[in-house]
Amino acid sequence: MKSFLKFILNAVIYVAIVGGILFGLPRFLAWKLDTPYPLASITSGSMWPVLHEGDLVFIQGVARADLAVGDIVVWRNPSGFTIHRIKSLGETMLITKGDANFTEDAPVKYEDVVGRTYKVFGHDARIPYLGMITMYANQK
Repeated sequence: MKSFLKFILNAVIYVAIVGGILFGLPRFLAWKLDTPYPLASITSGSMWPVLHEGDLVFIQGVARADLAVGDIVVWRNPSGFTIHRIKSLGETMLITKGDANFTEDAPVKYEDVVGRTYKVFGHDARIPYLGMITMYANQK
């Protein structure tokens, strides 16, 4: 009986830890990176070779004044989100383009920009293949 109670206690502790990570980590990242969308999956090859399909990237909130040509930004569009590099900045809109794309995107309003990729030691922070989980879940 004592070993059964110990097993149940260990299972409850394990579930609490996993639940804390699954629900607490995104909330912590949203607070720390100052954006409601702190994580994004790369779902196409448009940013190859910098970002690969299936990568999970970290997104940080950014003020309009801090945006610069060359930043990789996430912006909201009618079908979801797009992650592309800034090619030029205008007064009311910016122009983006995927590194592997041949053409620029339609102009993007500044208010549609969610954030830019978080950098660690000058490189975009990404976790290879972890974004595949989200991509797979969205297919179902």
